[in-house]
Amino acid sequence: MVLCLFIFPVTGAADVATVHGAVYDWETFKLLENTIVEVNSTPPQSQLAKYGLYSFDLPIGIYLLKASYYKNGELVSYREETLNITDNGDYLLDILLLPAYPKGNLNQSDLPEIPTLIKEEDLIQNENYKSTIFLIVSGSLLIAGAIVFLILKKKQSSHSAHLETSLYVTDHSGPENAIDDEVSLPQDLQQVIDIIKADGGKITQRDLRRKLSYSEAKVSLMVSDLENRGIIEKIKKGRGNIIVLKQRNHQNI
Repeated sequence: MVLCLFIFPVTGAADVATVHGAVYDWETFKLLENTIVEVNSTPPQSQLAKYGLYSFDLPIGIYLLKASYYKNGELVSYREETLNITDNGDYLLDILLLPAYPKGNLNQSDLPEIPTLIKEEDLIQNENYKSTIFLIVSGSLLIAGAIVFLILKKKQSSHSAHLETSLYVTDHSGPENAIDDEVSLPQDLQQVIDIIKADGGKITQRDLRRKLSYSEAKVSLMVSDLENRGIIEKIKKGRGNIIVLKQRNHQNI
């Protein structure tokens, strides 16, 4: 690995360049003493960089520079650099040595992991795809939740209406609630009569429902009950009903 390479003005003989630099350890980035530096010039040159510094005088040409560091007779780190000397001058070439692996013992795991190159366009498309899927899933969940909520609400309303009908029939059945002008009506039915009388003897079922605190199911039951008792008359008009208090009951109740 070349750390720096500079060319300075000519200071030596014609067509001869000076190549010099420092050798560094790959772990500590410190000068690596007693490194052997070689170059395949004619004749070949070799020197011991005792303090981690080397220097060669080379004519114009292309050369292979080798740096080797041994410890206890074993090659520990090594590096090769190609030199292209195009003119005379002063060249500075610093070298960072790398670990030297015995030939044939280099495993795939010894090499640094190289991340897969992903194009920016593919990444954007992938993010857009994820966003679309997220929106579709979220929308589907919301729709499914709304459907379940409506079904449960409908079942609950149906159950409440059934329970309210059963309670109403129980509360308003028996001899004490028989149809008789002499017998007073239950309190809730009397409340309906009072509202109809206050509106001049007739009212729409929708308005009656608004003035009562009962559910729509119970209001329908009370209207039907009063109709069966002969106290009111229910007249169909459009999509609703008009509740009319019969004249004979208008005066007596």
